[in-house]
Amino acid sequence: MPDTTIISIDQNSKYLKFVMDLWRPNASTLGFFPEGAFKEYASKKQIIVALSSAEEFLGYLLFRVTPSRQEASIVHLCVAAEKQGKGAARALVKELIKITDGLRGISLKCRRDFPANMLWPKLNFSPASEFKGRSNNGSTLTRWWYQHKAADLFTSQLLEDFADKLLVVIDANIFYDLKNKSDEESMALKADYLSDSIVICITTELFVEIDRQSNEQERQTSRNFASQFHQLVCQLEDFEEIYNSLKSYLPTNPRPQDKSDFSHLARALQANANFFCTRDGNILDKSDELYEKFGVSVIRPVDLIIEIDSLYREQEYQPARLAGTLYEIAKVQSGQENLLVNAFRDKVNSESQTSLRTLLRSLLISPKETECLVAWSHLREPLGLLAYNLDKSNCLSVKLFRVFPTHKLSTTILRYLVGFIMKKAISKGCKLIEIVDLQLSRNAKEALLKDYFFPSNNSWFRFVIPAYTTKEHVLTELTAIDAKDETVRNKIADIKILLSSEDALQSSINIWNLEAVLWPAKITGSNIPCYIVPIRPEWALHLFDENFANQDMFGAKIDLALSRESVYYRAAKNAAGISAPARILWYVSQKNSKHYGAGAVRAQSRLDEIVIGKPKDLFKQFRRLGIYEWEDVYATAKNNLNNEIMALRFSDTEMLNKPLPWDDVTKKLEAAGIKTQLQSPCKIPERIFFSIISNL
Repeated sequence: MPDTTIISIDQNSKYLKFVMDLWRPNASTLGFFPEGAFKEYASKKQIIVALSSAEEFLGYLLFRVTPSRQEASIVHLCVAAEKQGKGAARALVKELIKITDGLRGISLKCRRDFPANMLWPKLNFSPASEFKGRSNNGSTLTRWWYQHKAADLFTSQLLEDFADKLLVVIDANIFYDLKNKSDEESMALKADYLSDSIVICITTELFVEIDRQSNEQERQTSRNFASQFHQLVCQLEDFEEIYNSLKSYLPTNPRPQDKSDFSHLARALQANANFFCTRDGNILDKSDELYEKFGVSVIRPVDLIIEIDSLYREQEYQPARLAGTLYEIAKVQSGQENLLVNAFRDKVNSESQTSLRTLLRSLLISPKETECLVAWSHLREPLGLLAYNLDKSNCLSVKLFRVFPTHKLSTTILRYLVGFIMKKAISKGCKLIEIVDLQLSRNAKEALLKDYFFPSNNSWFRFVIPAYTTKEHVLTELTAIDAKDETVRNKIADIKILLSSEDALQSSINIWNLEAVLWPAKITGSNIPCYIVPIRPEWALHLFDENFANQDMFGAKIDLALSRESVYYRAAKNAAGISAPARILWYVSQKNSKHYGAGAVRAQSRLDEIVIGKPKDLFKQFRRLGIYEWEDVYATAKNNLNNEIMALRFSDTEMLNKPLPWDDVTKKLEAAGIKTQLQSPCKIPERIFFSIISNL
């Protein structure tokens, strides 16, 4: 209701008489309530009233608080008949939600045959149970419940406990398929082998749909069956904002079922679930649009099962979504201590606020020895916390390595921060990284393992060997590490044994894997294939070339520092037999280019995978990596859905210190007997690869 004011009254307020006067004609539905009780509730500030802009009394809400259960209960909600339907009831309930947000939640009981029973789902209450009332006609009462965000410890714990699994929200159709064992496709979600991979979740909207059933026994049976699933909680204002943004995707003249389907989806989005499982064609038809705007994968049960591996990748690393979230990494400033302690304290392992505050202060008081940084979102929310030493040793010691634990992109943020630490170590000339934070989350440990860190004595280590040279020089670099940890010394010894064998360089896979462990090391004399791959400047600027991005008026589509892994699409024909794994050099073509610096080899990457397929399939598989819109992939396939194209998935891109111009490239290739216009990938000898990256 426009210009509605909500105030709390006491026993001396003039509005208390208005409250009692409104109750009397509605006592048949509200129940008997003595005058003394009204005064008692008012004295406890447990009556709030709605007033118009002209201070006209519109209605009231009377509630009580049960400290032992940490919940509030709505006793009366009453709006004058002539003022109903204009938002006063909603405004009163929103105010109650606000003033009781320190409790577990809000409950109320309402007869199923009362018109008011239709109001509560619109206010994000869910039907929790039902029972027979005391009236002579034996009417049924529904107990409605609103879960407060502050008390939503279960959902936060769920996200932490199942961090290594996919949270899959099911809609009502899938739920009833599972309950009634009526659909083979849906029943496949209950296969035992999937229990290690997915967690099936429901939202409160399911209970609203259950409540629509006319048969009381069916409602109870459905609620009992729903209790086996993990329930994600959604807050009213968050839900309304997301649901309103979804309205444009609803069918024309939507049925109540259609609205419920999208309400399920809105609640799944608000609760940070990344996967929504449905058989509903109206939602599935919009799956690409929904992913682009909201980052949620809408998927059928059968596709979830088929694509389980790629969906894991989608959950693990989503730089496209992080680019719209991460704003900056900046030094910790004065006055931020409490915010950071609250955000990054390890609640799972009962780390105390005092413990983290003491550690943080000890680091902040030594700015010449330690640098403390915070990763901030566009909304100025802290996403990550780092602290590392600034001394000149050959080991970068990381004292703090934290992310906000329940952020939906926490795994992607961790991967980004790992890359940040590695680049920092390289810039300082360190050959070893040690992370000594004793409160690492499970997610953090998994992120470190993926980037070849290894644990030892409550620390995590990784080598960083900046060597573009022979295996002998790599051995020299490793020997120079002053390793005090026994596990580190043993790892170095194992690598020395591997590189010292006569056939060490014959296995390209072994050397490829070793280069990942020692990155950015590149070892000469191996059998790893090397290629020069042409790329247009407009794609180079979005994929890796910050120089070009600075020349473009719009800049890159994504923060280039986030792109630890990317994908490049090209025609499948004339690919010169390119294969993975391989090392690749990026030749930025100069055809029709206005970018200064085009017509040169500018960067190198690790080529991890090549996939050939139809444009729709490849776009779906790699959309998590961002950069490409569907229209771009479709154009690569010459606007033909049946044309096969090639996706090159690459990682760990490094810009060359000195780009090599076209003329110098052709001279090197001609000297090796290679003639090419570089319009397609070109295989090159390893010696040319190293001469280019070494500026020789």
